Amino acid sequence: MIIYFIIEQTGFVIILGMFLLPILLFYGIPASIFSDYVTKKSKGMYRGFLALLVHLLLACLFVLIPFIFSEEEREILFSDFKSSFIYFFLITSILSSSLFWCIDEFLRNKRVKDIGQKIGDLKI
Repeated sequence: MIIYFIIEQTGFVIILGMFLLPILLFYGIPASIFSDYVTKKSKGMYRGFLALLVHLLLACLFVLIPFIFSEEEREILFSDFKSSFIYFFLITSILSSSLFWCIDEFLRNKRVKDIGQKIGDLKI
């Protein structure tokens, strides 16, 4: 895949987008909406920390639920050698969820909203 990225960057981005779009549409956006709903009455750092916990919990559930309810994956989950397979997906989902939370908190910032408003006012 790295060689493909070096040779043809546009195709790599399209292939990556094909895999990321369903995950963002069916997991990322609903997780963010649920996190906003849970933390709407909280303020300050407590709200941010609670939102991070909700994002991380949903990321763990997103990976662990298919592994627990499927017969083949349950064997992978409890075997020693193949358990690194689930840990890879678990760590990847936690890192992705953390990145999604960081971007969500960044876009929630008042200065970023002001800059977005100024850019929106530059219409032709």
